[in-house]
Amino acid sequence: MSPPKSAALLAGCALARPAVDGCAWCGASLPLRRRTWCSERCSTAFWTNHWWTLARRAAKRRDRYRCRNCGAAAPKRPARTAFATLPKYRAAMRAWRAAKQTGRMEVNHRIPCRGKHGTVSCDHHLDNLETLCIACHRVLTLADRSASSVRLDQPSVSSVLALR
Repeated sequence: MSPPKSAALLAGCALARPAVDGCAWCGASLPLRRRTWCSERCSTAFWTNHWWTLARRAAKRRDRYRCRNCGAAAPKRPARTAFATLPKYRAAMRAWRAAKQTGRMEVNHRIPCRGKHGTVSCDHHLDNLETLCIACHRVLTLADRSASSVRLDQPSVSSVLALR
């Protein structure tokens, strides 16, 4: 039987404090019939920091669905009880769906991790994530891309030394 995916991540994870015969996340002693985590809290904490879908949701909740850069908020879904008639509620829902397309929040990796969203990895630690509005995310992404292209255009030290 092969070891679980979490075992490889825990070996190099900066957030984990594993102990021999203890919880892989916090290091506490394991209760009977448990092999890896001492509680659901430790299991949830591990997967929230390593699985992109859970990490993205947790980052948005932590930031209260507001842009960390400009403070813009995501549109709130209307509550059915706030409207006296069904047609008014449906109209409010249509308006919310339209606003959601342009006012949604996106989660950005502070240290870029291009192409790793589908993998379980330490790149998704909540410390590395921030919630941004579409406009701020676009500006930041373009700045990151232009900075990385400048670095790629510059000759490396080894290539300069090889020319001498």
